[in-house]
Amino acid sequence: MKQYCKYHPTRPAHWHCDKCNTARCPECVEARDMGGYHQGEKLHMCPNCNLPVQWLGVENIIDPFWKRLPRFFLYPFSVRPLLLMLGLAAVTALLTRPGIIGLLAMVAVWGITFKYAYAILQSTAGGNLTAPKLDAQSLYENFGPVAKQVCIYVALIFTAVMMFAKLGMAGGVLFSILATVFLPAMIILLVTTESLIQAINPVMFVSLAVRIGWGYLLMYFFYSILGGAPVLLGRHAIQYLPPMLHVFLFTLVKIYYTFISYHLMGYVILQYHQDIGYQVDFDDFKDEETEADKAMAAADDPGSRLLNRVNQHIKDGNHEGAIAEIESESGGQKIADPLLSERYFTLLKMTGAKDKIGNHGFNHLDMLVRGDKKNQAVDVYLQCLSTDPEFSPNAGALFKVAGWLSETGRNKEAMSAYNKLTKTYPRDPLVPKSYFRAAQIFNDRLMNPEKAKRILTGLMKKYPEHDIIPFVERYLEQMG
Repeated sequence: MKQYCKYHPTRPAHWHCDKCNTARCPECVEARDMGGYHQGEKLHMCPNCNLPVQWLGVENIIDPFWKRLPRFFLYPFSVRPLLLMLGLAAVTALLTRPGIIGLLAMVAVWGITFKYAYAILQSTAGGNLTAPKLDAQSLYENFGPVAKQVCIYVALIFTAVMMFAKLGMAGGVLFSILATVFLPAMIILLVTTESLIQAINPVMFVSLAVRIGWGYLLMYFFYSILGGAPVLLGRHAIQYLPPMLHVFLFTLVKIYYTFISYHLMGYVILQYHQDIGYQVDFDDFKDEETEADKAMAAADDPGSRLLNRVNQHIKDGNHEGAIAEIESESGGQKIADPLLSERYFTLLKMTGAKDKIGNHGFNHLDMLVRGDKKNQAVDVYLQCLSTDPEFSPNAGALFKVAGWLSETGRNKEAMSAYNKLTKTYPRDPLVPKSYFRAAQIFNDRLMNPEKAKRILTGLMKKYPEHDIIPFVERYLEQMG
């Protein structure tokens, strides 16, 4: 039965921790460099137990091939195979002609096609569901596997001719049908064993098909459809096009279905790798989602790993454990990560840790103000104030928050903040501005011009040389 990540229930689990009996996706484990002689190799650890986790295998990650069919048809449209298909089809359309040039072009095109198709099959079988690179290794180095595939076809054709000659039409047709049915098994054996002898050994390929079971017959059904599709399209769809365009599209379609067929066979190897004895390791497995996880892990840092552990504690309902995790890691120092700081503040509120809210709130609010997080900063300030009426952030943060409170229409809270600033930090350069802003609120919002005038008059007497005085004088003139 397929296991899913405890903390991301829609994602298949890649790992399992035996101690805490928890299934985890790559995001929920810690990858640590083993170092020493194993430099570059990763050890995957359970963040809760600090013990290695066990890989659940490919079968717990991938879907059966019959559930993935739409993605098989999309596979050749990824950038690498699409560029190759277009290029090879264009070469065929331009160089197809009677004579040696046309023949050489055809050999080259299909040699490269089957070389890359084999690379697709081999790569997919090993767990890499992304298209192989267009490099020398995939395109033209070591044509041995292609030659072995040709040998399989030659051996089957030669044997079929012999069967027709010795057993007549019935025997020849029966052999041809069986050969067609077991051809995918031969190619699969060629990939898994790299031996032509084993690939054409009836005991081996029949045994492989039996081990895969009904899934093999289903694969053969799709394989047959893919093989016949180009012929049907050629006869009924694109034959009426201009000759060069006809050749281009017919070649494109044939290569397209070839790539799909080989990707399908590779995926069957991957799906049934345990049944056929083919080794697949986690480090070899690649698909779009896992590659994104690995990229995230590569860019990971201690803060992100800590946040991941904290989130797991929260999902387990262990709020005290999450707080302890943060405090242990930070060692009493300021928390520099905004998301972790927010998580810690929320946890302190949830657990009612009033003695810690004020201390952390001071730093957290300052971080929010510097990040210009208006709504969050206002909420944090009011929450800290409700916990401790004497709470006071630094002067700069308090001045900003007071302004944001005024912007949102919380005039009384804004006045209280400005008043707190002038009393707590009487020598701060922001005090004159605070008086002026408070006067504006009294006049413009609270409709108390007399109170505003008293504040402004006192401001002019106390700070006669301050830069704000010209603004105060103009504002008083406007008030009349």
